Amino acid sequence: MRKYLAVIKAEWQRQMTYRVNQFTFRIGNVFEILVQILIWTAIFQNVQVIRGYNYKEMMTYILIGWLLSMLMQNYGFENIISGHIEEGKLSNFISKPINYIKYLITLSIGRCSFTVAVAFGMNVVLLFLFRHYFILSKDPLMWAVLVAMVLAGYFINLFISILVGFTSFWTVDNHGIFYSINTLAKFLSGNYFPINILPAAFLNFSLALPFVYTFYFPAQLYLGKISIRQGLVGLGVEIAWLAFLYLVINWVWKLGLKKFESVGI
Repeated sequence: MRKYLAVIKAEWQRQMTYRVNQFTFRIGNVFEILVQILIWTAIFQNVQVIRGYNYKEMMTYILIGWLLSMLMQNYGFENIISGHIEEGKLSNFISKPINYIKYLITLSIGRCSFTVAVAFGMNVVLLFLFRHYFILSKDPLMWAVLVAMVLAGYFINLFISILVGFTSFWTVDNHGIFYSINTLAKFLSGNYFPINILPAAFLNFSLALPFVYTFYFPAQLYLGKISIRQGLVGLGVEIAWLAFLYLVINWVWKLGLKKFESVGI
């Protein structure tokens, strides 16, 4: 246990070295949110309600959705894994008494907990600035389910990042793979707009995938557009995806390790 805690501590120290980089990334996130706010503000100039959303609900959807989404992000974690594989650093982990997958999970916690602290602070400022257009929920049961969904969503994103990183066992550059998956995930998760604006068949398709539970579903729960019971069902789907992704990660790891050993060790 101590060795994993040491990983978290070391990662915090490393992140503190790159404080300016962290800040500039968060500025970019804020601009992305502001662009969406401006677009929807312009749209609501001519209408009062869009597919069940009034202006205040849409602003809340954007603000709370992005806040929760940032809490679940891994911020290019797959690039770290790719570096370990492509540069041969993975050999150091194989030869040590440490589980590489557990190491990655621990490293991500250390890396993202610092980033989350910065991102959360900046988003709280945004919520304060737009407080007149934000719906504040005080339901403790809803918050409990929401926190559980955020934790599950974080590990879903992490496991997907690990899988993308493991593709480096077979390819020299996986940036294209990550870009495609990231773009698709943003669309299917409802980052750009509530996906129930689209036809019901598309929403039903999205509900079977893990991405929707990292933005749209938690935001719907917060807005009260789905019940606590439906939120618990969504949490169950997240847990099922976590179990499936973890099995796939271990399977791909074993296959990739054989490839890595036959080439580099």
